[in-house]
Amino acid sequence: MEGTDGNTNNAYGNLLSHSPTTPQYKFAGQQYVNHGEEDQMEIVGYRRNTTKSSVTWLLIFLTAGFVQLLFFWKPEWKLHMMFSRCTLDVATFVRLHDEYGQTFVSRVEILTEKSVKRSKERTAGEEANELTGAPAYLVPGKQGVFVPVESIKIFECCRARYWWNEGIHGFEKVSGLGDDILIDFFLEQEGLSKDEQTIRRRLFGDNAIVVEVEPVLTILWKEALNPFYIFQAFSVCVWFIDGYVYYAAAIVLISTVSLALTVHETRTQQKALRDRVHDVELVQILRNDGTVETVEGASLVPGDIIIIPPHGCTMVCDAALIAGNCIVNESSLTGESVPVTKTPLNPDNEGEIFKIRAQSRHLLFSGTRVLQTRFYGNELVKAVVIRTGFMTSKGELVRSMMFPAPVDFQFYRHTYMFVGILAAIASCGLVYSVVLRVYRGEAWKSIIIRSLDLITIAVPPALPAALTVGIVFAQRRLKAAKVFCMSPKTINISGTTNLICFDKTGTLTEDGLDFKGIVPAEDGRFEQMLDSAVAVERGPLLLSMTACHSLTLINGELSGDPLDLIMFKATGWTLEEPQTEDTTKFDLLVPTVVKPKKRFPEDQEEHGDVGIVREFPFSSSVQRMSVIVKQLNEPTFQYFCKGAPEKILTLCRPETVPLDFYMKLESFTRKGDRVIALAWKDLGSIRFLKIHKLKREDLEVDLNFLGFLLLENRLKPDTAQVIHGLKRAGLRSVMVTGDNIQTAISVARECGIVGMTEDVQIVTADQSTVSWAWTADMTAEDRKMLSRELARGRPDDKIHLSVAGGSFENIRKFHPEALKKLLLEGAIFARMSPFEKEMLIDCFKDAGYFVAFCGDGANDCGALKSAHTGISLSESEAAAAAPFTYTKGSIRCVPEIIREGRAALVTSFGIFKYIACYSLTQFVSCLLLYWVRTNLADWQFLYIDMFELTMLSITFGRTGAYKRLVRDPPPSSLLAFVPIFSLLMHLVIVITAQVVAFLLVQQQPWFEPRSVTIERWNTTDPEHEYRSYENYTVFCVSSFQYIWLALAFAKGPPYRRVVLTNLFFMATVVFFCFFDLFLTLWPTDFIQSVFQLLPAPDMAFRATLVSIAFVNLACSVLLEFFCIDFLLFKKGGKHAKWIRSSTYLGDVEAAIRNKMDPRWWTNIEHSPSKPLLNIHPPTIVSHEGFLRGTPLSSIPVASSYVSETTGTAPDQSSVSFLLDDDSKITDNGTFVSRHPADDLESHISMLEHGSFDLGASDTASEAEVIPLLDPPPRTPIVVQDRSLLFDSQEVNSDVVNGFDDTVTFARDDDEVTSSLLHRPDV
Repeated sequence: MEGTDGNTNNAYGNLLSHSPTTPQYKFAGQQYVNHGEEDQMEIVGYRRNTTKSSVTWLLIFLTAGFVQLLFFWKPEWKLHMMFSRCTLDVATFVRLHDEYGQTFVSRVEILTEKSVKRSKERTAGEEANELTGAPAYLVPGKQGVFVPVESIKIFECCRARYWWNEGIHGFEKVSGLGDDILIDFFLEQEGLSKDEQTIRRRLFGDNAIVVEVEPVLTILWKEALNPFYIFQAFSVCVWFIDGYVYYAAAIVLISTVSLALTVHETRTQQKALRDRVHDVELVQILRNDGTVETVEGASLVPGDIIIIPPHGCTMVCDAALIAGNCIVNESSLTGESVPVTKTPLNPDNEGEIFKIRAQSRHLLFSGTRVLQTRFYGNELVKAVVIRTGFMTSKGELVRSMMFPAPVDFQFYRHTYMFVGILAAIASCGLVYSVVLRVYRGEAWKSIIIRSLDLITIAVPPALPAALTVGIVFAQRRLKAAKVFCMSPKTINISGTTNLICFDKTGTLTEDGLDFKGIVPAEDGRFEQMLDSAVAVERGPLLLSMTACHSLTLINGELSGDPLDLIMFKATGWTLEEPQTEDTTKFDLLVPTVVKPKKRFPEDQEEHGDVGIVREFPFSSSVQRMSVIVKQLNEPTFQYFCKGAPEKILTLCRPETVPLDFYMKLESFTRKGDRVIALAWKDLGSIRFLKIHKLKREDLEVDLNFLGFLLLENRLKPDTAQVIHGLKRAGLRSVMVTGDNIQTAISVARECGIVGMTEDVQIVTADQSTVSWAWTADMTAEDRKMLSRELARGRPDDKIHLSVAGGSFENIRKFHPEALKKLLLEGAIFARMSPFEKEMLIDCFKDAGYFVAFCGDGANDCGALKSAHTGISLSESEAAAAAPFTYTKGSIRCVPEIIREGRAALVTSFGIFKYIACYSLTQFVSCLLLYWVRTNLADWQFLYIDMFELTMLSITFGRTGAYKRLVRDPPPSSLLAFVPIFSLLMHLVIVITAQVVAFLLVQQQPWFEPRSVTIERWNTTDPEHEYRSYENYTVFCVSSFQYIWLALAFAKGPPYRRVVLTNLFFMATVVFFCFFDLFLTLWPTDFIQSVFQLLPAPDMAFRATLVSIAFVNLACSVLLEFFCIDFLLFKKGGKHAKWIRSSTYLGDVEAAIRNKMDPRWWTNIEHSPSKPLLNIHPPTIVSHEGFLRGTPLSSIPVASSYVSETTGTAPDQSSVSFLLDDDSKITDNGTFVSRHPADDLESHISMLEHGSFDLGASDTASEAEVIPLLDPPPRTPIVVQDRSLLFDSQEVNSDVVNGFDDTVTFARDDDEVTSSLLHRPDV
């Protein structure tokens, strides 16, 4: 309600929250709510201006309510005309403007104690006298404490409520108990009293996700006030006044049916969404006096403590678990049906800040299903409510479905512009009509009606409906292919896609994993890989596989993470849980026991059982999980840990980790294997009670490395074929995954995103530097060629970049030049969080790409919504926010959607051009007939509009999509040269044909002017009002033109199938051709009477009109298919960008390159303080100095060294040679190179001949050679097998003769190393 200004919270201002989550940020005079969040909006305050309001109401009265109709379409206009801007603290209305350009207007209400008393939403049983002496409202303060106030300002926008926070002097979203509260706060909660719950509910509202189903009359009223229907109503009025009764009645009938269908569809969708999200649950809550009460779920507020029943429930709010464990099915949000174990907040994390994202493993989310609870004895499983209603995770999802981001597509923007152009043309015709009729002295009523009639002709009212024809048929074809579209307008946008981002697991690869093997490590060395876990001997390694997991039995079935299931089942062990009620297992000393089958000796069987005493669940932040176990009849406890190898390595004792750890890891990940590291340690004899008090960080130190667990993630059968097809069509594919970068590279090669002979550079970045390294799986020739391309600063299509999420964030924030290159050449984005995926999509969009994203699960939800075309392979509620959903879980739907999108877009283009040409054709006909004081008759309009136009438009879109994707994208711009030229040339042909026929009929000897026919026919009879030879001639020629235009714009390959396959369309064309021939050549008396035709008495002239019509057909088809499609679109567009109406992938990439700094790749102006890029440049190393331990700081860089010496070593006692970019000097003075064998041999050969080819560089030409002074007689061999490094003295004594100091080099290939070591000449 609108209230007074009121300083409501001054007395409590110092107690109110200054939380930075949604403060009122001010920038250059602008203020924002939800700053930094997805729904950030600019906010402006307004208060009523009496003078402006009075003037506006007068305008509304004088315009018979038309100004009020404008306010309905544009509410912000009402604010500007009736209100004045003011500060937010005194505003009675606010205007909010989001990033998509949408504007929302909301009324600011001031709620007081009187508001409470007269509120109709008072909960049942609440009476004013119950709360005597209690504050009217409670608002969030610091650290979760609620502050009493007597009044509060609020407004609502898009189902979100905002309240005035004096602490930040701005509006803040009502969001419950969120971030920046200490964890201790939740653990200390004891429940709310009924009174406090009631007061909090006044601010937070009901805990309900309400999707209102509007009454039929309300929906009808809103739809009827749509500008399209308003224009239809205006046109119908003009036509009725002008005597076009039949035509106007037909339009009224069609519009009524259209409105009824729209209302029915809207109401059906509202009901479906309501039924989908509506939850009615009774919930048990704990009051502050210790009693348990059963209440409706709608009455919950943040701060309530709910009791989770033993056998589960469906969550109706977001809550933080504070006691007991829960096994939860989160498939409704994540799309994954694997149960997840939720643990309570850890009381040991005293002083830690609560973060919703970081604490997700302790949170129960609204809409998820709790399957079971586990607790100690009679202890209750409790959770603190943190968010309710639309503030919950499910509520936010429903909000995104109710208020989706608007579709911003160039084609739709251009349609509005083109309608404006048609309106301008209509204005010119109106001026022509008025001047002509005033000159002839016609009555003003006739002048006004005829002129307005011309506007209704030039601006086609059927255009919005016609544009949906192609989309409707494409949607039906997609539905038949099991692809369901939630946003039909997105179908057109999908046709412009030129970049597709794929998630990996579950999208490109199978959901499940296959056990591949186990690589044991003992005494700091890796042993031979075992293909079967059954072959693993009894010991810590086997126990880590059998016990380090989170599996559980639910209704007698083993359930848990797929990785854990595969690992455990591979061991052949069994899992048992004590025969007691599932919900009380926490009361037992050992709730879960794993035991082997009969495969160990009898003396080991009695020690076989292993109890899992305590579990530390997997956390994505630490990338590992762990357990504490105890073997039967053993006095000690053991700690096992598994997780990402890089993380486990940091927890292990160095002497237990093999020196070739990274080599082995890289060798497996390059093959696409999923690698899990295992570690353990003995905890000794500890009391059981102490076990449950140990902190995780205290346990995860000095672990013993056990080895690697290898799992395979196989490609889906059709993945490689689909990627190859997209590549062949010139569409770029990118992988965006949360998996390891080397695994992602391997899968990218296997599926074809990266070619087997193409190299990938791994990009790393911090805030100051960006660097990369070559992968080591390409030939020497390819490497040399790529090195030269880099040195020349030329991009090459064989270069692909890969980056991990952390480095991507640094590049996005601190290295704009590197970001451009990454967007241009990036093929693999690994270790990407959901937020980073969404940011990547936004970066691609900002760069000019039309992006599709294909993924599954809630972790892809943001990216699915952000992409131009989101394709979900999951049916979860979270993924349902994507425009497209495919139920068969394969990426084969991607080319199908793009093909249908291209077909729909070309259909929309053709329909638009057809409707525009139809309007202009009829406009020309009317202008010609106006010249002789006549017009088309009622039934002539009816036949053209209701029969020819409608039937041709509907069947036009039935042509299916072409069977394959082609490299050339379809047109996407209506205002480009080609579509404009096409329309103008067709208009020239139309005008020429009509004018020639119009003039020709007047030259015939039997021709009678309009003045004569007026005398012959009784003009007071409506049946003869428009009869004339001119009318007959223009109508007959134009009726053929509407058919020819439909044929000309009904494009076939390469985006749609051949038009002949559209049998309905071809049958319609043939039928109307014959009927028009009948009207022109042999009209019966009945037809002449109905259509008011005055046929030419000469059959030869009638045949001439048919000839003109077919010449028109030939010209239209020749123009569209040869001149437009072949010469301009296909040929000219490849050479002249200004001709194109399509967005080519190459154009987007060229635009990015043009914005790049050309010095980026060549490392010009490199400075330590602000480097452009940290390229590893060719390095010239002094051989003798290096062997004597020359420090790294004294080794010169190639660019400066070569330029100073011009190819000559500065010291006669030293020998210099060139190393490739991939080479580097390690911190311990060891030279590491990663060259293939042939490259190594070429190095040796050139050194022995006293020269070395520089290749291309910044300061030396390709032919330039540096002479070597006193080359060494022997060349150190390059090896990288770490096992050989243990015998480095022996290796070096055999190989490096004549040198005093020991030197060790590194080499990739063990086999090559071995062969080189045994060469007699080395």
